Amino acid sequence: MNSEFNYADYPVIIGIDFGTTYSGCCYAFAQNEEVIDIVKWPKQNNQVYPKTPTLSLYRKGTTKLVEWGHGARRLAMKPNNADSMLLSKFKLYLDEHLQQTDLGNGLNIIDVIADYLRAFHLHVCTELLKGFAGNYDQTRFRYCLTVPAMWSDRAKATMREAAIRAGLINSTDHPDRLMLISEPEAAALYCEKKSEQFNLRHGQRFMICDAGGGTVDLIVFEINEPPGERRTLKEVTNGHGGSCGSGFLDLRMREYLKRKFSHYHTINDSAMELIMDTFVNVIKPDFDGCEDHYLDLPASMGLGDLTDDEIGLENGALCLPKEELIEYVFEPVIRQVLDLIRGQLAQSPQLEAIFLVGGFGQSNYLFRRVEDEFANQVGMIGVPPRGELAVVRGAVYFGLNPQVVTERVSRRTYGVETRMLFQDGIDPPEYSVMGGDQKRYCRQRFSVYVHKGESIKVDQCVSKNFVISYPNDTDTDLFAFDGEGTPPRLTSHPLVRKVGNFPIRMPHLDGVKAGEKVNMAIKMYFGLTEIRIECVIRDKSFVFTSSFEAADANPQQQMLPPQQQQAYDPTYGANYGEYQTPLIASSDPQIQKYPYGVNDLTNSMMNTSISQQPYPPASAANTTAGYPPQQQPYSPYQPQSNPQHRPMSYQNDYYPPQSQPYPPQSQPYSHNNGSFYSAASGPGVNSGHSPSAQHGYPPQQQQQQQQQQQQQPPYGGNYGYR
Repeated sequence: MNSEFNYADYPVIIGIDFGTTYSGCCYAFAQNEEVIDIVKWPKQNNQVYPKTPTLSLYRKGTTKLVEWGHGARRLAMKPNNADSMLLSKFKLYLDEHLQQTDLGNGLNIIDVIADYLRAFHLHVCTELLKGFAGNYDQTRFRYCLTVPAMWSDRAKATMREAAIRAGLINSTDHPDRLMLISEPEAAALYCEKKSEQFNLRHGQRFMICDAGGGTVDLIVFEINEPPGERRTLKEVTNGHGGSCGSGFLDLRMREYLKRKFSHYHTINDSAMELIMDTFVNVIKPDFDGCEDHYLDLPASMGLGDLTDDEIGLENGALCLPKEELIEYVFEPVIRQVLDLIRGQLAQSPQLEAIFLVGGFGQSNYLFRRVEDEFANQVGMIGVPPRGELAVVRGAVYFGLNPQVVTERVSRRTYGVETRMLFQDGIDPPEYSVMGGDQKRYCRQRFSVYVHKGESIKVDQCVSKNFVISYPNDTDTDLFAFDGEGTPPRLTSHPLVRKVGNFPIRMPHLDGVKAGEKVNMAIKMYFGLTEIRIECVIRDKSFVFTSSFEAADANPQQQMLPPQQQQAYDPTYGANYGEYQTPLIASSDPQIQKYPYGVNDLTNSMMNTSISQQPYPPASAANTTAGYPPQQQPYSPYQPQSNPQHRPMSYQNDYYPPQSQPYPPQSQPYSHNNGSFYSAASGPGVNSGHSPSAQHGYPPQQQQQQQQQQQQQPPYGGNYGYR
């Protein structure tokens, strides 16, 4: 692999928003930076909408994908199709805070995501090759994939692995050919592009609340635009989120309806789906908490002539009082979103604006409730135009200019396991070991590289120097602490978890004899969306990106049996009895005189340094092989039974209306206290989809593009929640 990534080799930038309920894609050419939405998706009934359902259909008993997107739903709804299995909301399987049902068919989550992305990507490439991008081979594409801010390092690693399996990039490609960006950060870049509408200036802060179908992510950015310099953004809070997207409104609505009719009979599946279609496509987008709604019940329920004042039923029409919808359906979910916003405000009380983006972010009721709670604390609460596309368009902006974000905040405390001089009365006696210099050391000390909540520049490198005996290999384990306050002293603490492994294989060094000491630097970059580690031995460089324990990516990464867990010692490698060099830390300046045995790796803590330098070069990478067993197993995703979260059948999903295009709202929703609600008023307003001579299209192709655009109905505005 080349030591540096040459962006010029990849002139087409593709942004992918893999969503819980809908997924979208935009692209741009580096030469003109105009973002183009992909609005045509297979089997969407001649409608133009820039997202497609995140649905996958399998036959029972097989692991081969049959259909995806609109086609998956259509095929699943056909009669006599009992052998099909429609998976929905499977992105939630990467949220470690939710217990999930088994996927079935022996499927694992990496392969399910990879199957979907493979089909999704094939269609994207087909669309791109129809246009000007046809001048380039797919090998000239690079990608920016969005991930929730709340995801763990392991979940991000799982997503990268799935993208590789799906064929977006090869495992041998430079890691920067596929960049990950958090969803609220991508949305922030979109809002920054629209910032002239909001008059945000240097030093002002704004919060992004990215509310989608499954997750809600939040983050606060500060605008940095010194006189004469290019505007950049820096993250100023520890972004966080939760699984409280609009899909959970659907789950609550189902339970509400079941309780309504519990003394009659169970609502059959087909009737429930018709009712839910009405809720998703009509009631949910328009609900503002001020009016009752009415629901015409399907004839199959046999209640057409029935009147029941107790439940609000009159001649087959069911009244849904606004008070009940608020109490039982909306508020339990909305309150979770409000709590997340409070959490960000606690970190940064002075805010100029809160921007609601994402499909759920277009909700009238969510906007009203955020206004009610926070209008007196924040200068402006806004819904940017085309907010449902903020994330995917922002991903392309990031791909065009990765340097636009200059600082990020670490979400965890990270460090490595090392040995330090033993301190009587502080270190546990059972952790005492004797070093080669006949000094007592404490094993399994947690040597912190970066603290949770610490602001880190994207090019900031934390480097520590070590000494290793040639030609020994070693493994660097990365540990994380998610708690607050002072990190634990030992990695054996229950709140410290091993999250990554970076196997360092000693290169061949001319003129170096066996047993001779060799200097090695371990550099870590925490200001990126993914952690990057660079190990430098002489002039040889090893770069690792996301060498985390991706869920079931490696069969060897299963939980150890109890007897092996107890017998396992961290100084041993993948095979028991195989000695691995431990990290030894010392403040003794004589450490460079190498008083230790030939298998000890020496860490001179006095040589710890913090520097700022460009992205680390990469001359070799090994991100999959050589993982040792874990001292404290970080178990793979284990789906468990929990009927509250069952992302498996189309009955639990929701879809856009099939009877109308995706129209913008006809009027803005505004108040007199400075809050702002905006929606696009037509296909030419901030759509980012206006192919022209700026693309460099040939004249004939320009005309074809313009004719195609004129034939397409507009899209934008409040069209369900994604």
